[in-house]
Amino acid sequence: MTDLEALDQLVEVITVDSHDVDEQITAFHSVFTNEVREPTWATIVGVPVLVLDADIRDTGTELTAHCRHNGDQQEISFTDLVFPPDTVAAWIHAAYRRCLGLQPFPAAMPPGWQPSWL
Repeated sequence: MTDLEALDQLVEVITVDSHDVDEQITAFHSVFTNEVREPTWATIVGVPVLVLDADIRDTGTELTAHCRHNGDQQEISFTDLVFPPDTVAAWIHAAYRRCLGLQPFPAAMPPGWQPSWL
């Protein structure tokens, strides 16, 4: 199985009960917040940021992240973050980008990670 096939399988499992985009976004938010210990590190345009938490934009159609860098906090589009490739955060993020029709950033299923719902 290729990484893209594995991501497609993860997208299917996460969004299985979703009837529209809003519910898909909610499903990814739930999985990310349940599986990733926050805060966690990521980069945006190569700059390290501390991801304090993930959230759903008021429109319901996009995930965002509250991030901190050098004491400043900002809400960032979740799709713009890059997580370390061997982390659960990166794997879920790659599936999220794939679900949106975007090219996933480098990621691999973390060794030993097996959520109970998968």
